[in-house]
Amino acid sequence: MGGLQYCPILRVFGAMSISRSDLADHFGREWRRLSDWVRRHLADAPDREGEDIVQEVYATLFEDPESLRIENLSAYVYTALRHKVVDRIRRRKPMVSLSAPLGDDPDGMTLSDILPAPFEHPLAPREREERLRALRDALEELDEPSRLIVVLTEFEGRTFRELSEEWNVPIGTLLSRKSRALRRLAVALAEHKT
Repeated sequence: MGGLQYCPILRVFGAMSISRSDLADHFGREWRRLSDWVRRHLADAPDREGEDIVQEVYATLFEDPESLRIENLSAYVYTALRHKVVDRIRRRKPMVSLSAPLGDDPDGMTLSDILPAPFEHPLAPREREERLRALRDALEELDEPSRLIVVLTEFEGRTFRELSEEWNVPIGTLLSRKSRALRRLAVALAEHKT
């Protein structure tokens, strides 16, 4: 389960197992506050990144919540979010504009003036099309609810909360469904490569 298992909040004695329904309830109550917290700490991040990070933490927890022994779920989630925020900050690279002048002269030469035109390998479009076809085929192998949750959350930017309200399905069920679907997609795509 990655870095979440080694959270200092965990204690073997006095901790209790967390059920999927506990996680779903917690997610439903806290997701807005948690998303806002992440957004405040990643001030220059895109609007939806806070929600994405919160969903990522809960999806990881949903994979096997019974194996975790957590004393304080809120503290555990905040610690996991803090680790994710720090990771995102560390991975950021400064952006360099290709159209910004290189010197002090505002009308001076830019990076785009001196960089060669990008070259695309002749096989790149074919490989890209083959990967897209493999992804479409793998998505088609999923059952309808699993395919919908992946397409709507990953490609159309819908949130679990929106879908839960629209479909009248608990958020925990949607998180579990997406987690299982992503594992099946990963297996199908790995088999396609070989």
